[in-house]
Amino acid sequence: MNNKNLLKGPSFEPNDKPRKLVFLFHGYGDNGENFISLAKNLNNPKININFFAPNAPTIVSQYPLGRQWFELYPNGIHFNEAGPKEKEMFKKDCHFSLNLIKLYIKKKCLKYKLTYKDCFIIGFSQGAMIAFEFGMYINSIFAGCVLLSGRILSSLNYEESKFSKTPMMIVHGDQDSVLEPRYFIEACKILQNQHFLFESYLIKGDEHTISPEALKLTQNFIKKNV
Repeated sequence: MNNKNLLKGPSFEPNDKPRKLVFLFHGYGDNGENFISLAKNLNNPKININFFAPNAPTIVSQYPLGRQWFELYPNGIHFNEAGPKEKEMFKKDCHFSLNLIKLYIKKKCLKYKLTYKDCFIIGFSQGAMIAFEFGMYINSIFAGCVLLSGRILSSLNYEESKFSKTPMMIVHGDQDSVLEPRYFIEACKILQNQHFLFESYLIKGDEHTISPEALKLTQNFIKKNV
């Protein structure tokens, strides 16, 4: 694959020999340079963790600095109203991003001689969607997966996978108007049906954001699953 296509993004690597790696996937229209700021909030010097925030591969046309993991409006149609042709476009977009994420994480694991079991995948909004898709795509057990204000794309078919053994946490605000709380309920049902062991938190008063309470829950989740 051409090096121009490889994912790039900022990192916070305070440890020469980290025990775990955390991969932070930003939301639609955001970028890794902005999202890496979460690392200092989530870092625990006692655990020895390094953080990475790759930029999604494609640019959002209306946001010069914004990027996306997949096109939200294939053929100008929102995913929720998409037909078979648009959903096929979506699958191709996802597959492209998932392959790039795989190469990106593999490179970091090789650098530190770690495996998927040593990696946390954490995403916000569209980043949460791609984090879950990646886990299912790789079909492996990770240190943990956190879905913040996201959803699971239930229109795709999932088979029983090793990923279901990954510790999982899903967090959402009950005042989220971008991805409404019904997506939280839907995601919980999908995780139950796929036999995931997961924690779920619907935070009262939170909107489409990563609040201090959501950060605290994520900190505790990482600490518990190191």
